[in-house]
Amino acid sequence: MIRAAAALLLVLATAAAAQVRPSQHPPLLPPAQGEAIGAEVSGGAALRTVRALSLHHRMRGSEGYRAAAEAIRDRLTDYGLEGVEIISLPADGRIFYGTQRSRPGWNARFAELWEGSERIASWAEQPISLAQDSVSGRAEAALVDIGAGTSEGDYAGREIRGRLVLTSSQPEAVADLAVGRFGAAGIVSWAQNQRTAWWGEDESLVRWGHLDTFGDHPTFAFMVSPGRARSWQARLARGETVRLRAEVDAGRSPSAYLIPTGIIPGRRRDREIVYSCHLDHPSPGANDNASGCAGILEVARSLSRLIRDGRLPRPDRTIRFIWPPEIEGTIALLNARPEFARRTLATIHLDMIGGDTETTGSILRVHGSPPSLPSFVSDVGFAFADYVNAQSLAYASTGEAFMPLVDPDGGRRALQAEVGGFSMGSDHQVWAEGSWRIPVIYIADWPDRYIHTQRDVPDNLDPTKLRRAIFIAAASGYFLANLTDAARRELTEVFVVAATRRGGETMQRFRSLPDDASGTSPIGNALRHLRARNAEIMRSVARFGLSEAGSSADAPSERTPVGPVYRRILNQGPMNGFGYSWFDDRLARAGLSRPRLLAREDYGWGPSLPYEALNLVDGRRSVGEIRDDLAASVGDAPIEEVAEYLDTLARLGVLEAVPR
Repeated sequence: MIRAAAALLLVLATAAAAQVRPSQHPPLLPPAQGEAIGAEVSGGAALRTVRALSLHHRMRGSEGYRAAAEAIRDRLTDYGLEGVEIISLPADGRIFYGTQRSRPGWNARFAELWEGSERIASWAEQPISLAQDSVSGRAEAALVDIGAGTSEGDYAGREIRGRLVLTSSQPEAVADLAVGRFGAAGIVSWAQNQRTAWWGEDESLVRWGHLDTFGDHPTFAFMVSPGRARSWQARLARGETVRLRAEVDAGRSPSAYLIPTGIIPGRRRDREIVYSCHLDHPSPGANDNASGCAGILEVARSLSRLIRDGRLPRPDRTIRFIWPPEIEGTIALLNARPEFARRTLATIHLDMIGGDTETTGSILRVHGSPPSLPSFVSDVGFAFADYVNAQSLAYASTGEAFMPLVDPDGGRRALQAEVGGFSMGSDHQVWAEGSWRIPVIYIADWPDRYIHTQRDVPDNLDPTKLRRAIFIAAASGYFLANLTDAARRELTEVFVVAATRRGGETMQRFRSLPDDASGTSPIGNALRHLRARNAEIMRSVARFGLSEAGSSADAPSERTPVGPVYRRILNQGPMNGFGYSWFDDRLARAGLSRPRLLAREDYGWGPSLPYEALNLVDGRRSVGEIRDDLAASVGDAPIEEVAEYLDTLARLGVLEAVPR
């Protein structure tokens, strides 16, 4: 039976792939509406906004962040949105917003690093050269190379006290040992970027650095390029002395999370479609994430103008736009203003959307909700992304397409976006987390060889790619804002295409895996999970007030419960925020061992095992059933590790066992 089902899925996937041809009009929307949105959105306008935002060093609670937030607010007012404001949520390090400990604002006024008469780093010229959360200090001292600096052996035989240390690690990873234990006067880091195919290729890149906001040993840290660090290392190896002079005027102080917002009012004010991005990050931070912020601002401008001019009808549901600091701002907002979560039907999050592929190596990803949150919302985003892929490929191949979405100053290559699945890394994972379970569409570039460096500049962006990403977001959100039962047939077609994609992905991942230690067939388990997930997706339209496409009753369980059943009792956000881990903090306070599941790797795609394990807790699934669902959607893990993790969460007051 399993082999027959697998074969059928392969046939369906092959047939669907063979039938993919460019459709003339965008899907789901009436033709005139889709064409109006496509004609209005502008990658060039978004790029101009990117250039303006990239001038500000947008650290949380900083003057640069405030300037960017005020610029967004003023644009929203100019575009005629309503309810425009900057939400201000106090942040002083003591206030908690659910699982996020608020982090005080951080500002720098002056920072320079010199060797003799050569200025190595300057806050005024290149803000990214000073690690975030550095504090004021001065030092004139010899430089000592500590390698990684993360173990005591790295310091053996070296005189550290009163000197500056050179490390290949992020400053926060060495501060306790280098400064706290051995008495270093400060840190110089040449930490490199996330590992991609281009890792280490450009030795002139200076990466964004971090210190622990709540660390026990406040200090300062400068960031330098690998090329600079290796030059120093070569001199030190020859027995030379490298003497540096550092001066920093910076620090933390009570401030606020500032979150610009505005709405395009719908006929219903109690239901909203939310567009999100994250406004923070270092200057220039063009792709990450001035591009996403400019993207949703361009959606706001375009939809507002089209509605005001009568080319689009006013939406049934309200459309909201928000610009928070990444992850921590969203956790704070949803806890401080719970009405936001209650009103939100879906969130469309943009994070890095314009990197020119030839320059940055980036591919646009259009992803959806995690497997634990099956929703048709994801399929809507996938449908518009598939359309843009097909149109852009037709144009690149023949020079002709109905809607190529080419910007006058942009490129002409096919978009070739990756469509489908789920990935973590930004605020969408907060909205979709088990505390709120709000379906998401996530539009983001990855990789980007210049992310988090001084080379993430506006000139790396392609206006055409920006325009296409903005269209996918604008069309998806506007459709969701107006969805009624009249669109049932179109939704069904979209579901069939997406379900076929899911079936093909399932076969590729699991068909060659052997049975696990308990004798369970991975492909059988995966097909069972896929069937249940597709049924939930069909029923998910009820969230929007539509009649359910499938049976409203839960399908009878095909599995025998193994282990306890838990329900969640703390619904205040994910276990790890930004710059603070609620889980690690509470674990240390309780004196509990770190669960083994946290160290286990998944298959290399999608959500993490701990994230989904908690999301799957619903008061009905047993530990064994959660383990099976994880194996089908994220990665295999022994039931003992899943049980240990959930038991730890119960001990920390996140879960409670359901009596049987």
